[in-house]
Amino acid sequence: MTTFGFDEHDDSYIDDAYDDFTPAAIYRCIKAESKWDPQLDLTAAFDVLADFEKQINALCIVVPDSHERLDKLLDTFYSTWLFSASSLKVPEHKLNSLSYTLTMRSGSPTTLAILLCHFLQQANLDASISLNQGDIGVHIAMSDEEGYLVEPSSGQQSWYIIPENADEAEGQEQEPLELIFDDEVYKLFLAQQKWSFISENKFGHALTCVEMLMELIGDDPYERRDRGYLLNQLDCPKMARDDLQFFVDECPDDPAIEIIQHQIEELEDNNKTHH
Repeated sequence: MTTFGFDEHDDSYIDDAYDDFTPAAIYRCIKAESKWDPQLDLTAAFDVLADFEKQINALCIVVPDSHERLDKLLDTFYSTWLFSASSLKVPEHKLNSLSYTLTMRSGSPTTLAILLCHFLQQANLDASISLNQGDIGVHIAMSDEEGYLVEPSSGQQSWYIIPENADEAEGQEQEPLELIFDDEVYKLFLAQQKWSFISENKFGHALTCVEMLMELIGDDPYERRDRGYLLNQLDCPKMARDDLQFFVDECPDDPAIEIIQHQIEELEDNNKTHH
């Protein structure tokens, strides 16, 4: 695992990490927040992150056993640092923000999972973000046969072991997980923020998320569809129509195709009316 050396009061390390390394997903996610909110000051979030990383490095020195280190780190994360899901009425886009989660110790399952996973990796544990039937979690492999799953909002753990004589099908049954890494974690973060912004009518912010996703995955028809919707909300009907038509052409069998075609017709009618 790559770690970065820096003075805790020197912000240049953030940019250096991007220039010289493939940074951990958490750094990319935090820095992305300045794209849709240029006024956002991320200094406090990076300072808190650096402080926690230093505490974890110190913990590793005094707790060499990996099982004991895992228990100690989970206890620290939930009981000492008091990270949790929010019980307050906080806008979803804030809970989906890693800078908010770091400074307020409260977040969504996604931000808590990304943060916990990063800290576990910092502690030299084999941790990954897991997806299981749409639920996000943190997977920690202790060996090829055994590991833990952690529910990020509560910290609830479950231990699993794959029997030595289990065939591959049985093993998959016991652990029906998808593990995601690096770019996929970053895409998940951007997608979560996109939908939270859409639900709160922050269409400009959501459009930034779509454009960042398209930089990663190219002309994805579903992102083009979402961009078309957002451009329409932002009074850019011609560009919106082009994006929605692209989706119709690429995904003619999609269940929502009739709704999209109706939107295209409305845009064309409005365009004729204005001319």
